[in-house]
Amino acid sequence: MAGKIFYAAMAAGAAFVVIGIAASVYSNVPVDVRLDNTLAPGGVDPITPDMNAGNTASITVSGASYEVEIKDPDGIVIVTERGNSTFSYDLTAQKGGEHTITVKNTGNSDVSIAGHAQTKASPLGLSGALMLAVTGIVLIGLGLRFRKR
Repeated sequence: MAGKIFYAAMAAGAAFVVIGIAASVYSNVPVDVRLDNTLAPGGVDPITPDMNAGNTASITVSGASYEVEIKDPDGIVIVTERGNSTFSYDLTAQKGGEHTITVKNTGNSDVSIAGHAQTKASPLGLSGALMLAVTGIVLIGLGLRFRKR
């Protein structure tokens, strides 16, 4: 019985370590996320992609009345737009960090948001992946206690 527990714990531990390391690497790689949302009257939609320098985002807002504000990671406003038809903007990040795109619906009908943004995982995503790897190491350690002697 102890031999089966040993092999099961070692296999599970190794799987956790491999998945944790792969997730840690992946959490720092920007992926393209689609923006597709409808904003009700009076609604606010903050979009916060964590971008590396050179990553891109593209947003199109259409509706009766809206406000769009785009800020860089330092909180400096890149563009502000108040409109009543269609607004499009292509952003290329000049510096890495969390950019903020805020869309407010100031009218009485829905506003459509479309586009894409490149973003990577938050620091919480990285810490979760590292915890998975640490759990695998603990499982391997526990499995070693059940090996045949």
